[in-house]
Amino acid sequence: MRNENDVLEVTAIFTRNPDGQSWSPPEDVGASDQPPHPAPPDATVAAAHNVPYEVSPEIKQAMLAAARGQQLVDRLAALQNDAVQKYTGISRSELGLRVWNAPTAAVASRLGLKKHVLMRICKLYEVPTPPKGYFNMSFANRPIRWTRVAVGG
Repeated sequence: MRNENDVLEVTAIFTRNPDGQSWSPPEDVGASDQPPHPAPPDATVAAAHNVPYEVSPEIKQAMLAAARGQQLVDRLAALQNDAVQKYTGISRSELGLRVWNAPTAAVASRLGLKKHVLMRICKLYEVPTPPKGYFNMSFANRPIRWTRVAVGG
């Protein structure tokens, strides 16, 4: 059997209001084995009524603008991918992988292009390329700066 004072003490420790102050448990603790559940103070109930049902118009407008911006970014990536595919025969992400794994001249010759044409395609369609002299460095000293190329659907 539990002592009623122990139950009250443990209940007071584990039931706290948002301010960190303990709630006072009810005085009429029965002889049951269940610990008493004190009612939350009126401030908590009043705060629940102040919660809005919708986001503010400013937030809603910003959310719509962000969604529209993401659509535009996806459309841009799709258009860039189509253009790179048209000129090189491979996707934009595949081109990004190739230019980071081999010198530009080697990649250009495999694709049947001139080096400066491949560099122009990479620049125009925002395919990240390694810095000059990247393949002259030892493998251990190369900075890993390649990032994935977004491909639109």
